[in-house]
Amino acid sequence: MNYLDLHANSIVIDGHSDIPLYMFKNRQYNKKPFIKDHLPLLKEGGINIVFINLFENLHPEGSLKEALTQVGDIYKELEETEEAILIKNKKDLNKVLKENKIGLVLSMEGLEPISNEISLLSVFHELGLRCGTLTWNHRNYFASGLYEIGGLSNLGKAAVKEMERLNIVVDVSHLNEEGFWDVISIVEKPIIASHSNAKAVYNHPRNLTDEQVKAIVNTKGVIGLNGYFTQDIDKESLNTYMEHLEYLLDIAGEDHVGLGFDFNSYLGDGGLKDLEDCTKTSNVTKELIKRGYKEETIKKVLGLNFLRILEGILL
Repeated sequence: MNYLDLHANSIVIDGHSDIPLYMFKNRQYNKKPFIKDHLPLLKEGGINIVFINLFENLHPEGSLKEALTQVGDIYKELEETEEAILIKNKKDLNKVLKENKIGLVLSMEGLEPISNEISLLSVFHELGLRCGTLTWNHRNYFASGLYEIGGLSNLGKAAVKEMERLNIVVDVSHLNEEGFWDVISIVEKPIIASHSNAKAVYNHPRNLTDEQVKAIVNTKGVIGLNGYFTQDIDKESLNTYMEHLEYLLDIAGEDHVGLGFDFNSYLGDGGLKDLEDCTKTSNVTKELIKRGYKEETIKKVLGLNFLRILEGILL
């Protein structure tokens, strides 16, 4: 089995990317940061769909303006290319898959932009929001991040219910364990951990315990494997990434594992050797073949599992 052929003939979905943050940081000096700097790399890497995250770490008013600015910049660039579209509904998804376009799924990494106004979720949903985490690493109105204590607030629980009502996928990456279990106690639909790894392989606060993995599986959800937190930083490699991937395939099953790389080399962070950016995504396909996984399993990991989540929430 030729890995490049299999990769090219698979639906490949990256469940977590900070492209909007890069666009925001470069908007004054680069008039088309997505079209010029990201679209060619996504095409080279064979990425069909990527979850793009609005990320802000400001006070509510500043976060709201920053998030809306990011959305505005995304809309503006998409008006200038026919090669990529924002996926808001099943029609958009089908267009991406049938016409070989790059599909963007709008997500929110932390609900800071909506402050304590849950009604703003409807506004962002109208703009295309289809996925979101409650918080990042710190406490906000809704939940505590992994470096804080305490679970979901009453407002956070209400936000989860509103996200499910709107068909916005609940993403539990970055939550601490108490908040995670609060989410599990109230969700009724599949959830994801868009960019999280296995704590049993590397004991890091950002990684998931076996019990958390199984709880996500019980919702019929998906765990996207992150390119970070695979081992001590000086030991991280494509091989350590694959250790997490194989472990999660073993305990979660082939229907519940995907890719959520969190590539950040364009923001100045280092990347794993042989997995530095999205152009190297096919190396995961190569490794899965080398390690004896069948084609059906590989295609599920590359994108079909996340595709199922999308098909479940798009109208």
